[in-house]
Amino acid sequence: MSRARTRRCRFRRAAGADGPADAHRRRARGGCDSRRRRVTRFCAGPFGRTGTRRCRSAPTRGDVAGLGVLGAPVGGGIRRRGQLRVSRPVVSQVLAWRPDALIELAGEWDDAAGRLQAHTNLVDEAVTGSAGMFTGSAAGAARDAIGATSMELRGVCRALILAAAEARDAAEVITRRRDRVLAMVADARDEGCRVEDDGTVGPPSSPSSLLVACSGGADSVARQMLDVRAGELTRVLQGALSALGAADDEAATAIEAAFETAIAGTAPVRPAGVTSSPVGDWPHMSQDRIAASIAAMSDSERRRLIESKPLEVGNTDGIPWEVRIAANRINIANAILDERRHIDVPEEVKLRAAVAPTLEAADAERLWAALHADPVMRATAVTAYDHDAQARIVYYESLLADVPDPLDRDRRVPRQILGFDPQRQSFIELSGDLSRAHALAVLVPGLNTTFGAAADDVATARRFVAGSSGDVAMITYLGGPFPTGQLAAGVADAVDPRYALRMAPRLVAFSEDVERRVDSMPVTYVGHSYGGSILGTAEHFGLTADRVIYVEAAGAGVGVRDPSDWHNRNPDVLRFSITAPGDPIGLVQGIPLGPHGADPDRLPGVIRLAPGRRLTGGPMGGLSSHSGVLNEPSDAWRNILAVITGDREHIRVAG
Repeated sequence: MSRARTRRCRFRRAAGADGPADAHRRRARGGCDSRRRRVTRFCAGPFGRTGTRRCRSAPTRGDVAGLGVLGAPVGGGIRRRGQLRVSRPVVSQVLAWRPDALIELAGEWDDAAGRLQAHTNLVDEAVTGSAGMFTGSAAGAARDAIGATSMELRGVCRALILAAAEARDAAEVITRRRDRVLAMVADARDEGCRVEDDGTVGPPSSPSSLLVACSGGADSVARQMLDVRAGELTRVLQGALSALGAADDEAATAIEAAFETAIAGTAPVRPAGVTSSPVGDWPHMSQDRIAASIAAMSDSERRRLIESKPLEVGNTDGIPWEVRIAANRINIANAILDERRHIDVPEEVKLRAAVAPTLEAADAERLWAALHADPVMRATAVTAYDHDAQARIVYYESLLADVPDPLDRDRRVPRQILGFDPQRQSFIELSGDLSRAHALAVLVPGLNTTFGAAADDVATARRFVAGSSGDVAMITYLGGPFPTGQLAAGVADAVDPRYALRMAPRLVAFSEDVERRVDSMPVTYVGHSYGGSILGTAEHFGLTADRVIYVEAAGAGVGVRDPSDWHNRNPDVLRFSITAPGDPIGLVQGIPLGPHGADPDRLPGVIRLAPGRRLTGGPMGGLSSHSGVLNEPSDAWRNILAVITGDREHIRVAG
C-alpha cells in the first residue's frame, strides 16, 4: 500500500449504515453467507421441536428429540433443506422443555471429542511405528488412506467442540426466552385470564367489582377493557413464543453448520489457473495479491481452505476478515483439543511429572512410592498437572461463546476473532459492528498483558463501543508476547525494548490490512503503557493511521528522539498524548538514552490531553490513574473517546 489517506485526517464522521443483526451474526460466525443457507435443519426445530433424523456425525443420547428440550414436532414434521420458516412452539411444549439438557449434551460432545482424538492418536502412532516394517507401494497406499481417514476423524473432533459451544449458547438464550414466556403465562393467569396452547389469552369470565366501579359502574365498559387487555397479552405472549422459536431455529442452524463446515475436506485448494498451494506462496505475496487470490476462489474453495489451513488463514493479513473469523473458530477448537490431549495422557505420565528431576535419587524414589500409595497425594498431583490446561480450555471455550451485545445486554453476539495463535501468543479481536460504526480504534495494551488473560483488555474495548452507542468499533491487538512480572521483575522486563521491536512490524502490517478493510473510516491507534512504545516503534517503521494516542506511554517508540523519527504513512496524522499526574510511568518517560525513546508528552506537534477529573469529582492522578484513564468513566476516558470519534467540541487539551 503506497497511498496515504490524507482525506481522512480531518475530524469528520464517515457515512455508515446500520447492518441487520442477522447479517452481523453471519459475518461474526465467519465464512460465506451461503453457509447459513446451505444447512440442513435438524427437523421442525433443533432441540425440542425436532423429529428423529439426527445431524450427520453427531453423537446423541438417542436422537436429539429424546433430550426433551423442545418436545414434539410443530407444523407438520420435517423441515426440508433450505426451508427457513420459523415455527412457533405452543405453551404446553414450552412448559415441558428442559434447556439445561443442552449443557449436558455439550459436555457429552466435548467428552466424545476427547475420546475420539485419543483413539485417532493411537492410530497415527501405529501407522508411524509401522514405517520401518511395512514398506512398498501397498504400504504407502494404506498409510495414505489411513492418513486421510485420520484427518477426517480430527475434523469430527473439531466439529464436536464447535457444536458443543453452540449448544451452550443455545441453552443460555433458550432458557432466558423460555423464562420470559413462562413469566407471561403466570402473569396472565394471575389476572384471571385463560391461556390457550397457541398463546391466545382470553379475558376473565367476569370483571371484578373494582374494575366495574372504575368503569363508572358500566359492566360492558369493564368487559371491553378486559378484552383489550387480553388482546395485548395475546400479542406479547405470542411474540415471546415466536422469539423463542426463532432462537431455537438459530441454534439448529449454528449446530448443523458446525458439523457441516468444520470437517476438513481432502480436495486440493487451488483457484482456477493456479497450480501451487496458495498458502505456501503467501509469505512472498503482497496483501493485495493475497486478497485477490482469495477473491478469485469459489465459495467451496474458500471453505476448504479455511478447513484445511485454518492457522494460516486466521492469522494472515490480507485475508478478508470474515474468512479470518471463520478460520479462528476452528483454530480455537483445535487449541481446546490440544489441551485435552495434554490432559488425556496416562496417569503415570502425570505422576512422573510431579517428581522433579532435580531431586536426589532416593528422594525421588520415596516420592514416587508415596504418590502410588497415598490416593490424596496421587489426586493432588494429577490435579496440579491438569490445572493449567483446564484453565486454558475454559478460556478458549469463552472465545467460542456468544457475548452480550455492548449496545443491548439482552442480545448476544458472536465474538469476532481476527487473530489467534497460541504459539506466537497472538490474539486480535474486533468488538462492535463495523457496518454501523463511524470510527475504528485499535488498542495496543501494555505491561502484564498475556495471551491467556486478555479479557480485561477486550472489556475496555467493549466499553468504548457501548460508550459511543455503537459509533466506534475497537480492535484489541496482541501481536505477540508482552513484558510481564510483578514489582521489580515487571519493571525489569518493561525496560526491554525487544518486545516492541518484535511486535511493531506486525502492527505495521496489520495497519495496512485495516486500511484495506475500512477504506474511508477514520482509524485511531491507542497505545497504553508499554503499548505506547510498541505504537511509537510501529510509527517509526511506517504505520498507517489517521490519529494516534499515547496513553500513559512508556515512550514515543524505540529509536524515536524527535518527530522526524516517526514515518507514519499518513503525512497528516494527528498525534495526542495523555499522562495523569502522579502516574509512576512519568519516572521513566523520556529518560536520556532510555530504551523507549522520547517522552511523547513533550514532543513538538503532539497534542496533550487533559486528564481532568474522576467520576467522584477528584482529580485523575496517582498510581491507579495508570489504568484508570482507560477504564474509569472519567474526563480522561471521554477525552480519548472524543479523539476516536473526531468530536472536536469535547476534546479537552491540557493547559
